[in-house]
Amino acid sequence: MNESSMIDIVERIKSRRQVLNLSFQDLANLTGMSKSTLQRYESGAIKNIPLSKVEILASALQTTPEYLMGWEEISTKDNRDITFDDFTYALHAETQDLTEENKQKLLEMARLFKLSQEHKDK
Repeated sequence: MNESSMIDIVERIKSRRQVLNLSFQDLANLTGMSKSTLQRYESGAIKNIPLSKVEILASALQTTPEYLMGWEEISTKDNRDITFDDFTYALHAETQDLTEENKQKLLEMARLFKLSQEHKDK
């Protein structure tokens, strides 16, 4: 596996962990791997992730080994075609450290904006 492929795998692991709002400890609990090993995977300090570990990570990250390896572009197990634009990535980056209460408030605000827009469009 070349370095570019490994960087892609590391980025996919990190992205899924962040999308699921999992800490390293959360992921360690789900996988049975140590927190430090997971941190070294994500930092690239470990250059070769065994396939058996990729399968365990994929399960914990609610995706497939094929996605983590870069062999498919769909990141979720249910095979819905999910893509994220720049706005979605920016929104995620700005909100990932919010409390659960504030995340729920933000979600409710988004729903209100959507209802308001739908009302105006009629």
